[in-house]
Amino acid sequence: MVSPVADDIRIMLVEDVDFNLEILTSILAERGWQTVTATSGEAALDILAHDAEFQVILMDIGLPGIDGLEATRRIKKDPTTHAIPVIALTAEPASERDFLAAGFDGYAEKNFDPDQLFAAIEKHLARDCGSRHKSTPSSTDPAHHIDLDFETLLATYPSEEALCRIARAFFADTDKELALLTTAMAKFDQEKILACCHNLKGTSAIFTAQKLITAVKDLESCVRKKNKNKVESAWHNVLAAHESLCATVSCRLTL
Repeated sequence: MVSPVADDIRIMLVEDVDFNLEILTSILAERGWQTVTATSGEAALDILAHDAEFQVILMDIGLPGIDGLEATRRIKKDPTTHAIPVIALTAEPASERDFLAAGFDGYAEKNFDPDQLFAAIEKHLARDCGSRHKSTPSSTDPAHHIDLDFETLLATYPSEEALCRIARAFFADTDKELALLTTAMAKFDQEKILACCHNLKGTSAIFTAQKLITAVKDLESCVRKKNKNKVESAWHNVLAAHESLCATVSCRLTL
């Protein structure tokens, strides 16, 4: 359903992962909302310096350079932009209180049903537009061992052509991240490993790839704890989960 005030809604989307940008812009476009994208905190602030006519800003947390927290702090400090609601996008479960304390106006998890994202956005649009489309967050909580939640994906992207396009974009992005992760693992570059894990978690959450998310989180945990005895095993589990996911999708879709 298109928002009754769709033509008047402009949303800034700040996200550095190409796959996430494609998914999110597609979802927002289905609602009829206009989207302007930025791939870094610096880019977002530069756009806002020349154009502050946005009803909502969707802000990823783990951005390169100026991260989402710092970008939001500067947006809220600037008199011309402080009133724009900033919604944090996160792949990590957290309480709304944590994000409000950090200066955000709300948050949305990246493993969302579109209705959850719409609800987070419309909570703020209602204040300006006097209208709010009722939506209920999804109760779907796929088990961690499932490669992919096709039911949720098909409900979001009912066309197989659209789902194939999304799947191709997902694997193009994760193949790139895994190549970077392979290099980082060879050098045990903790900073780069954790950056790759962050990107993989966000991308996988949007694609409902629960098994891959679990494997990536396990690797991230081992790296943070500097548990080198388990890192290698966790790394192989990530590769195996990605390979299993690829096989699952190939059996279901014609890519």
